Amino acid sequence: MSRLMPRPAVVVAAILSLLLVAAVIWWLAARPSGAPPARTSTIQAGAVEVSVTPLVLDRSGARFKITLDTHTVPLDLDLPRAAILRIDARAMSQAIWNETAGGSHHREGTLAFADPVPPGAAVELRITGLPKDVTSVWTAP
Repeated sequence: MSRLMPRPAVVVAAILSLLLVAAVIWWLAARPSGAPPARTSTIQAGAVEVSVTPLVLDRSGARFKITLDTHTVPLDLDLPRAAILRIDARAMSQAIWNETAGGSHHREGTLAFADPVPPGAAVELRITGLPKDVTSVWTAP
């Protein structure tokens, strides 16, 4: 009696196929769910360049990375009071500002809102109090 043994090439192909399937499953599971597109909005507001990047737009709230740069005017803006978040055209609560880099001509930090953002909602962040208002718009994932 002879046993049928699989060819080595078939065994290697089967192992590689299983590894590929496992890698795809791991990659899909490792991706953050509900992560917004990391689309940075950079706007010139007079002498101040403002960059806004959405970090979180989901039911846990909204968080944005904010960077302000200038060479001519002081950046003494009270960001939590100057920021207005609208979700589907409704104004939300006041923000919390966590500054990570500060100075008279460069400020950077995270602006967070506790209000939940439903999937597919229109999200608008407006920053007032600069030489020109800054408005950025996204759609929640």
